[in-house]
Amino acid sequence: MTMLKTNLIFFIIYASVLTSCLTAKMVDKQVAKQYNDNPKTQSKKQNELISVTSSLISGNYQVSTTETKTSNVLPLLLYWSWDYKNTCTLNPQIPINNFTKTVLANKGLRAKLNGQKLELTVEKIPNKFVILDKAHLIFIIYAIGWDNVSIKAENMDMVVSYRLLNGNEEAKKGIITIPYNNDKMKLGMFKSWKKATSEYLDQYDANIISMSKLVDENLNKEI
Repeated sequence: MTMLKTNLIFFIIYASVLTSCLTAKMVDKQVAKQYNDNPKTQSKKQNELISVTSSLISGNYQVSTTETKTSNVLPLLLYWSWDYKNTCTLNPQIPINNFTKTVLANKGLRAKLNGQKLELTVEKIPNKFVILDKAHLIFIIYAIGWDNVSIKAENMDMVVSYRLLNGNEEAKKGIITIPYNNDKMKLGMFKSWKKATSEYLDQYDANIISMSKLVDENLNKEI
């Protein structure tokens, strides 16, 4: 058996073991556990002066949908590497719920409306992240493998349009854009991907709330 054939067998075995450890189904299961298996429907308890809507919301109650992809395979004689990526899309209802709760809790904004009505429409909201595994395999006497795993948010702004109504007349309208800022988080040597994903989602929820507060601040300045 040639060295290339031997390496190929090692690669197939190692890659199959790696991919069986982290699948799209397992990522979705972990995300569902984080959110108690339900993104929850949009709260019907809307403020009489402020309403929040979004065309992003559908009748789909699945917490997340994950896609997997293997790419950048580098099959050299003594060294192999490849990228194994899980891209997870959260149900947009999850961040929109956090946005709505944050906005409706702003008493200062309600006071500033002075009886006018404010219609908010969530046009875009961050709801994707990637678990990227950069796998390496060296062939010496036997195969030695290691992985560099990271979790990173997909770049996506929060975009909210608004209409200020004085009675039935439109007094003002505009669009507020808040950039999503979240650095790539690498998994520690002894940290499981489950724990890292849970920590990431906790931070993600906190980021959505922070962005929602920035929308509030901009609304206070514009209306």
